[in-house]
Amino acid sequence: MNSQKILKISARVPKKSPDRISQGDIFSNIEIIEDLEVKGNKLIVNKICFPYVVCLNQECDLENDYCSAINHERKNCRLMHLAIAPAFNFEQFLSGKHWGELYDSNEGIKRSRSNGKAIIDNQNPRYHYLKFPEVDKPELIVDFKHFFTVNRDYLYKQIDKRLYSLDDLFRESLSQRFCNYVSRIGLPVEIIDVSNENG
Repeated sequence: MNSQKILKISARVPKKSPDRISQGDIFSNIEIIEDLEVKGNKLIVNKICFPYVVCLNQECDLENDYCSAINHERKNCRLMHLAIAPAFNFEQFLSGKHWGELYDSNEGIKRSRSNGKAIIDNQNPRYHYLKFPEVDKPELIVDFKHFFTVNRDYLYKQIDKRLYSLDDLFRESLSQRFCNYVSRIGLPVEIIDVSNENG
């Protein structure tokens, strides 16, 4: 019996519209402005550079926005900001040092342990694991907890930093898992006073 390696995800170079951002597009080295400070007569701009980000907007919204932009229409289907989530090299994520100096290091995770396997199998709702067919592409992990928006025109100016896109089926999976994560219902933690259990 011929056994083939099962891939977790696949990627493609955008073919239909190379000038348009699509859902599931992965960009590298995207800078965002975290904070502006005025000190005396100086304006200090604090930036964060993300090694990878993935676009989370719905494909239909991105298409409508693009068509309105190229037709110079000022319709309310135009997007002001695009939703993106940070993605990290999976090996750095496993080490717990993927945030660099922004956050303290987390305790490392082993691939072979149950929590590592759950992340790789996309069983942890906070993360989305991406593995590409090409051996030279790094495994990535998307962190839904830290999603944010960037100016639409800014990301279009960075379109040459787009590395690749997710195939249709896989971007739908990414979208559904992101929606499930942000729509989860937080349940209150009940505190039980065990000292009064016996009256």
